[in-house]
Amino acid sequence: MPSLILLVAVALEGYVVLAVELLAIRQLTPYVGNATDTVAIVIAAVLLPLAFGYEAGGRAGLNMGDEAGVRRRLTGNLLVAALILGLGLSHPSLAAFFEAIEGLGVTHRLVQTTLYASLFLVYPIYLLGQTIPLVGHCFTYADLPRSTGKMLFFSTLGSFMGSVVSTLVLMSFLGVHNTVIVTLGILLLLAGFVGWRSYPRHTAATAGLALGVLALNNGGVMQAYGVVSNNQYSQVQVQTNPSENSRLLVVNNSPSSKVAAQPEHRFAYVNFINTDVIGKLDPARPHRILVIGAGGFTIGLEDRANLYTYVDIDPALRQVSEEHFLRQKLTPNKNFVPESARAFLRRSRQTYDVVVLDTYTNRLDIPADLATRESFAAVRQALAPGGRVVMNIIASPTFADRFSRSIDATIRSVFPFVTRQAMTAAERDGVASILYLYRDQPDDRHDVYTDDKNRVFLDR
Repeated sequence: MPSLILLVAVALEGYVVLAVELLAIRQLTPYVGNATDTVAIVIAAVLLPLAFGYEAGGRAGLNMGDEAGVRRRLTGNLLVAALILGLGLSHPSLAAFFEAIEGLGVTHRLVQTTLYASLFLVYPIYLLGQTIPLVGHCFTYADLPRSTGKMLFFSTLGSFMGSVVSTLVLMSFLGVHNTVIVTLGILLLLAGFVGWRSYPRHTAATAGLALGVLALNNGGVMQAYGVVSNNQYSQVQVQTNPSENSRLLVVNNSPSSKVAAQPEHRFAYVNFINTDVIGKLDPARPHRILVIGAGGFTIGLEDRANLYTYVDIDPALRQVSEEHFLRQKLTPNKNFVPESARAFLRRSRQTYDVVVLDTYTNRLDIPADLATRESFAAVRQALAPGGRVVMNIIASPTFADRFSRSIDATIRSVFPFVTRQAMTAAERDGVASILYLYRDQPDDRHDVYTDDKNRVFLDR
């Protein structure tokens, strides 16, 4: 019968595998986005080597002989896995990795994700997958059915805890970088307990790896990179530019909002919305304005008259913006709702005079649930009669790619008489900030003129 520590090892292995999978998906978001295809690659890079690890552990256990041999093999596996995962999940090494592969010309996000998963996930997960069959060799044959059920119970329980605790508790309250420390700390602590009677070098390696994990993920390192928030939703940085007297809010490696002393240094589309849309509303009464995608709360920042509702999924965004970006409190006419935009639109019965949709900050991190006909229809339902919708879309001004054509067709299927205006020059990849502007019409009936039915002379 194996000692209790070996069953604990099975549970903690299950915890670590699930936590590592979720951490990898979250840490990749600023570089490749979090679309289904990139998430699928990460999941595949966990499940497939896990299966091969089970098989390899079963074969290896035949030659272990006794519990001491199992302990040595497990300790070695855990230490090597911790070393590779420590590099793959830490912000400094991740930033260096993506800078290096982009310097080599590798820019496609699926290729980048595959390279990352191949280098930092496949082998350590393969090693961790050997844990259950190695522990199983410590049971006698007569106890094997009952012991197998017990090991699967502990492993699944650990996986459950890894999925819940790592996201809902650790990432929420400690931040992603500290969650990396805790997760790899569990792995190293487990290696220390399993191998304390093995080789002294294992103890030294465990201590060295623990120091390395702390060195790569402590708060000082994150501060050096300008990271002011790093939870399960987003990584937020604030960058200052003394020459412009400006601050830039960067969410998941994408410029999200900008404040500057001079208007010409601010984002052009925000200036346009503030002056040409909100600034031209009838001042006789306060208007209700809904901003989906709060960013740094720069839309309507200086407006004290109208009533604003900002919706964003990241609950830390208001505090981060007030303390590090705006450096001032939001005025009483502004309300922040930390919620999914689709959930908010589904439950809200309030209508708004202006709806601003500003969630498409880059081409990598487009929220797929907000790019559908159904989501745009929900936006239109939230519009008051005669109200206006403003959508900031990052797309090709010349419809040079399929996304730009498809998102345009999707928007026009709900807002048929929308205008389109490029706010910036096209970047190197051919995309720009484009505003779609729509005003609710009491009568949007129209005809298609043909040679057979031509009502031009009546409609003019």
